[in-house]
Amino acid sequence: MIGRIGRWFNERAKLSELWQSQMVDYKVPKTLTFPYAFGVMAMVAFLIQIISGIFLVMYYQPNIHTAFDSVNYTIMKEIPFMWLIRHIHAAGANFFLAIVYLHIFTGIYYNAYKKPRELTWIVGFFIYFVLLMTALSGYLLPWGQLSYWGMVVTTEIPTSIDSAPIIGKLKIGETISVWMKGGYELGQITLGRFFGLHIWLLPLILLGLVGFHFYLIRAHGITSPDGREIDKKKEGVPFHPYITLKEGAYLMGYLAVFFFFVFFYMKHFLPADNYDPANPFKTPAHIAPEWYLLAFYTMFRSIPDKFLGFVVFNLALLLLLILPFLDFSPLRSARNRPLFFVMFVVLVISSMALTILGTMPPTPTNALLGLIFTLAFLSFFISMPIISILEWGWYKAKGGSKND
Repeated sequence: MIGRIGRWFNERAKLSELWQSQMVDYKVPKTLTFPYAFGVMAMVAFLIQIISGIFLVMYYQPNIHTAFDSVNYTIMKEIPFMWLIRHIHAAGANFFLAIVYLHIFTGIYYNAYKKPRELTWIVGFFIYFVLLMTALSGYLLPWGQLSYWGMVVTTEIPTSIDSAPIIGKLKIGETISVWMKGGYELGQITLGRFFGLHIWLLPLILLGLVGFHFYLIRAHGITSPDGREIDKKKEGVPFHPYITLKEGAYLMGYLAVFFFFVFFYMKHFLPADNYDPANPFKTPAHIAPEWYLLAFYTMFRSIPDKFLGFVVFNLALLLLLILPFLDFSPLRSARNRPLFFVMFVVLVISSMALTILGTMPPTPTNALLGLIFTLAFLSFFISMPIISILEWGWYKAKGGSKND
């Protein structure tokens, strides 16, 4: 009976044909390495967030008087196993962003943003940006001390625009800040807006962007680690079973590490200060963004001028977006580009240093170090056109041309 139903459904939905074309007949480079598994890990992390979020929203109350209790008592203590769902959601957000960062650095290393994959990179950037907005909006929902004051600091950042020489008189920054909060201070309107953004608008945008991203990956194929494009009809191996089994093994390892932290080390994802209800009259001793924003936070605070700091950390995001147009070298993959590899190492080290400095007090020494590593971070993007010109000269000297 079940077999007959399955055959009936398959005949009408053409699932076997879809599987054959998208999994078996789809060819990928046989040299794919471990970093290529970050994509499927990110997809699974996204699914975990959606499923756990659906359960959490059943019991969460988006009201400034009841939000804290609904999270810390109803969800954590009264409903069976909801503590586990909250742990999964809180840890999952951090793991999701960590995997996305690794995926971004992998894409940069293997030059996965080059023709014909520029649009794939751009869509991926917007996935990253919307994901940051989703994490920020969700950070406020527990309505604890860190949630409240972290969002106070975040909503005040746009006021840096008002310190600009000319446009500052227009008070654009203050207007944006008031719009974000729904008034002059955080309250019920703020919580309602961020709740709506977090549970439906931003996830819907993410779903659309992720779907388009996967379509573009399938349309143009996966980048080879050595930078060489393969003939999908003559070269490569079937995605299934060769890659699915390999990525499945990596995925099992990822889930093992993930649930180890969920059960034993949640203190890293649920800070003790956030178990105190939001108090507008008591500022916590240390306020800093979550780790995934610390690098940009360090850039912002390391520059004495607030407006210039605001411009610099937004410039860093813009340069990441337009990387495909900054790097026009004919060579692909850091394996074949020694100058690019050196600058890539500078990018990785400066990113890590900026993140670490964001956890430290804003002393003059730390501010100087932050400025140095900010310049090092930006130097990667600034150097790309220069490296591209040099590599074009070398490429032509070897007999290559734009038509190759």
